[in-house]
Amino acid sequence: MKKALLITLGFFTLGSSLSFAAPQEKLDLSLQQWNVNGSFDYSLHYNESPQLLSEIIMPQNQAMRIVKLNYTLDSTNYMSVQYGFTSSSNKGRGSDSDWQTIGSTMKTDYGTMDFTGRQKLIDITLGTVLAKSKKNNTSLLLGWRKRDTSNELRNVIYHLENGINVGNVSQPDNGSYLNGSFSGLHIGVENDYKFNNKISLTSSLTTSFLDTKAYGHWANHSPAWDWKNTGKTLGYDINLSLKYTFNKNVKAELGYYYSYAKMIHGNETLNFNNGSTSTFSGVDLGYVQRGFYSGLTSRF
Repeated sequence: MKKALLITLGFFTLGSSLSFAAPQEKLDLSLQQWNVNGSFDYSLHYNESPQLLSEIIMPQNQAMRIVKLNYTLDSTNYMSVQYGFTSSSNKGRGSDSDWQTIGSTMKTDYGTMDFTGRQKLIDITLGTVLAKSKKNNTSLLLGWRKRDTSNELRNVIYHLENGINVGNVSQPDNGSYLNGSFSGLHIGVENDYKFNNKISLTSSLTTSFLDTKAYGHWANHSPAWDWKNTGKTLGYDINLSLKYTFNKNVKAELGYYYSYAKMIHGNETLNFNNGSTSTFSGVDLGYVQRGFYSGLTSRF
């Protein structure tokens, strides 16, 4: 969070210094709804080998509301701040699988469950125009971003336990969860092409350098298990947006956004809460969000 605050302070300092030379600043406020379809997945491997020890698949299907402020500093530079959030709701039905027999690809444990929680995003971006023509603008983007997801297990039913088919064994909602966070710097390019005075197409591609964390609490053990995953990864984001200009102050847009990040061979510390812990180095964490969005933009 300290890194984000320093970047934000730097952006606002730059914006303040440039505004003296360019008194005609413009502030755009965008309200969007993004229909997210995605997944947050956890997998643990035996000593970083291809063989799985455990895998949790968590759907991330929710409607996200996004508020975006875009501040034009001058004819070349601009800054945007974006915040997105969902309500706490059912994201879909996922699964928990285990392979306890070393050397075997046969599952020994398998259950299905609903995942309930929230998703949040924060983007702080500074853009500078690299090339500009009557119809086309290309900009360099630099900033910081964060993606958070919370996932509580509910309506759990196990079908396979210790290699035995048990049919449908329900488990009480006991507060078990697995939450994740991906945050770090991003860099990319954005292109804005005007077909005419009314219609334009904005596209962007960014790469992120992310610190990755996940926190798990499994209350179906006595005592409960708690674990923490950490590592670093690269991510990338693609955004396509078709915009229609009603007048100089109001625009509508329809777009598609895709976000992907996956940590490979991260570290895990598992606390059994009985005085013993274990450490692993074969943890993968993947977070995918994708879907269409629509919105309105007003200029002040």
